[in-house]
Amino acid sequence: MARARRLLVVAPNWLGDAVMMTPLLNCLDTWRRAAGGPLFVVTLAVREAWAPLFAGDPRLDELLVTERPGRHDGLGGLLAQAARWRQGRFDAVLLGPPSLRAALAAAIAGIPLRIGHRGDARSFLLTRALRRAPRGTRHYTNEMMDLGDALAAAWSLEGTAPAADEPRATSLVTPGVAAATAGARPIWAVGPGTTFGPAKNWPAGPLGAFVAAAVAEQGVRVVLLGDAGSAATLAVIRASWPALRWAGALDPVAAQAEADVIDLTGQTSLAEAVGWLGRAQLYVGNDSGLMHVAAAMGTPTIGLFGSSNPQWTRPTGPRVAVIAAEGFACRPCYRRLCNQPVFCLATVDAARVLATARNLLSDGVDGEGRWAP
Repeated sequence: MARARRLLVVAPNWLGDAVMMTPLLNCLDTWRRAAGGPLFVVTLAVREAWAPLFAGDPRLDELLVTERPGRHDGLGGLLAQAARWRQGRFDAVLLGPPSLRAALAAAIAGIPLRIGHRGDARSFLLTRALRRAPRGTRHYTNEMMDLGDALAAAWSLEGTAPAADEPRATSLVTPGVAAATAGARPIWAVGPGTTFGPAKNWPAGPLGAFVAAAVAEQGVRVVLLGDAGSAATLAVIRASWPALRWAGALDPVAAQAEADVIDLTGQTSLAEAVGWLGRAQLYVGNDSGLMHVAAAMGTPTIGLFGSSNPQWTRPTGPRVAVIAAEGFACRPCYRRLCNQPVFCLATVDAARVLATARNLLSDGVDGEGRWAP
């Protein structure tokens, strides 16, 4: 029997982008199953921070951890990474990151078939350099599926990838990640920030009004997830709605069970955040990595879009809704900071998001651009 070919898939560097690559993993797995044999083995190279999402994933045969920040930084780190890839004796690589660095590592590793998108002056390092449509023309999951199409053509794989004009549903398998517990009240998880910048973030006013209404009208406990960058926003909410009872990660379970809001921002690992998302009845957040994680896990998810483009990065799990600011010719601007007299997301009020939440949970028609793959 011929040796099974070895395929390296390099996950994108951003959390949300890595999640949006999972339809490609589904496609590769489908091709292997259809062949009824060891057609090829799949190794995923992924940043250390996101590796818990893919540990034990049945679609993968091996996981390679990229330590950035860490020992894979700088020129020495690039050479070390290339040496590790060379040891894998890979026959092909699918490059999710659009960077020159990723293509250079694959070329130094001597991987014969190197597939990736053009850009960052790296086309000469790729054996299959794919054109990319202007940003927002197609969904990001489709752009990742292009890599699979190119591999299928090069290796004469049976079957074709799904239609390129239809966003594909993301999916995550997270074995060993236990769901968090905190009393009997339903939990709504909220992501108040993003790593990219404030132009993606729902402001403190409508966000606080939504949290207060969710607690008072829906009887839920709100768990805040994400990094510590939203501290100033949360301080405004605490001052503006003093009746809300708050707890943090270090408070006893009993105190958390009595709280209206559990603030875990900047205090959880990704695996711990996934545990809360697994327990949550709903996730509401800005266009961010956690939004994509929640949607891919199957948690009903509402994504809020300001400077970014839902046509490019909307969540694509089984139960999602999208709310974008309306009436602004400047969006999507893709800016980190808003430079307009009126910030678009400031016009998205709490009542609109709460109504969308009710409709999504009742599986009704919400009229907010819902996507059901």
